Amino acid sequence: MTFRSNTGGEGTGSGSTGPAEAPVGEGEGGVRPTDMIPFRELYRDGISELLDVPVREQWVETCAGRTHVLTAGAPTAPPVVVFQGGNVTNPVTLAWVQGLADEYYLIALDTPGQPGLSDPQEPDEYGPWVVDVLDGLDIGQAAMIGISHGGGILLEAVAYAPNRIAAAVLVAPAGFGTPVSPALVRVVVLSLVYRAVPRRGLLVRALAPLCSDSIATVDDIVMATVGQALRTGDLRAAFPGPDDLASLAEFDAPVLVLLGDDDQFFPAGRIRPRVEQTLPSLVECFTLADESHFLSTAGQERVTGHIRSFLADSYGPEEPSS
Repeated sequence: MTFRSNTGGEGTGSGSTGPAEAPVGEGEGGVRPTDMIPFRELYRDGISELLDVPVREQWVETCAGRTHVLTAGAPTAPPVVVFQGGNVTNPVTLAWVQGLADEYYLIALDTPGQPGLSDPQEPDEYGPWVVDVLDGLDIGQAAMIGISHGGGILLEAVAYAPNRIAAAVLVAPAGFGTPVSPALVRVVVLSLVYRAVPRRGLLVRALAPLCSDSIATVDDIVMATVGQALRTGDLRAAFPGPDDLASLAEFDAPVLVLLGDDDQFFPAGRIRPRVEQTLPSLVECFTLADESHFLSTAGQERVTGHIRSFLADSYGPEEPSS
């Protein structure tokens, strides 16, 4: 689900703001009080229930306030920045690609304005925020993965600071437009009805068309997270992405795009031509058969495999990381 969602909250407290890492749960000095972060419990549950790799956390000061970061893998490995999907927490998205932590240093960002622990104000532009995060982590250049809403953020970073991106992976990405269809309208209407009448049956009906696996198999923590985002967020049918796709024409780093054939938001048949016309350094645009917006378990494994092969060919220890 990728409507933009403002999660609320006020200000920050005092305390350490440096980028030093700490195990999750130990590095929270200076963070907003617990009752000001409505997704904190769901966030922690997401880490414990969805992630099979150890993660650590840190904080970075940016133009959008304090940004919370999860990392996985060896810090000496090539860095790969992961941008979260919309209306889900960072751990939900990181779970899709966590298998890459055996070879890469995954740096998963809590997007400001999305469910998570970062300051809640959504920036006017994401490009400067991405640069601030990289500078705060002392990373000169990295590969980047954008999933859904995060794909649009990655495209904004491409337009703003292409030299900071060594390779780009876009999975069911925003940023290339959202074709309107009766199926999408139905999802949106049911989501708005659920916001007014928050019954689980309505949530199930709204999300079922977006799920590749049976809705009955979707993790409870994912359902609860999306449900809370729909109930409490400031929902707007808008997605991040560059103002002009022509601004991507000079980007020369390798790009991999993965699209779901049955995606209600960004269907491969409609998005693929725009991808191929827009990204001159596109290595491959792969269509995932029988996959909707929320990938199946098998689909997540296939995506991880495609990304692993792409990064092995396009990005590695020889690439500068700082």
